[in-house]
Amino acid sequence: MSAPTEFPVDAESMKKLEKEFSMEAKSEEKKLQSAFKDMHKYEKSEAKASKSVDKAVKAVRKLEKLELETINSLHAVTRKHDVAVADLHGAQADLHTQQQQLEKHKQDLSTARKHVDQVTKDKNDHDRERHDKLDQLHSSPPTQTGGPSAGTSGTSGTGASQERT
Repeated sequence: MSAPTEFPVDAESMKKLEKEFSMEAKSEEKKLQSAFKDMHKYEKSEAKASKSVDKAVKAVRKLEKLELETINSLHAVTRKHDVAVADLHGAQADLHTQQQQLEKHKQDLSTARKHVDQVTKDKNDHDRERHDKLDQLHSSPPTQTGGPSAGTSGTSGTGASQERT
């Protein structure tokens, strides 16, 4: 507003000046109302933004807590996995040892079977030889080389050996 230093004294000029002051006051009142309206709008926006920040902070804290729980779960599962891997390696080592023992026992059994087969063959061969000798002894007449007791002892001795076989 540009205010003259001197006020006019006539009525018409005064009415004009009052009207100008009134219009100026109305305009400033509108500007003030508009400024209050804008300020109120910004306050609402600021309050809404503040609530959004609070909500975001809560979400971040919740996710941080979840992450920590997940990390702890991951560590627990990792430990469990490590134990399982160690157990697996131990079981594989035991399996290897058991397989080696099985192979040794198979070799020992094979050797024992060969030995039994050989002993059985030897026994059968010796049984056959003894049987052949006994048959030969029974089929040939006794020869007396030393006297009467030599003939009788040979006969009684062969009878006893036949009973054993």
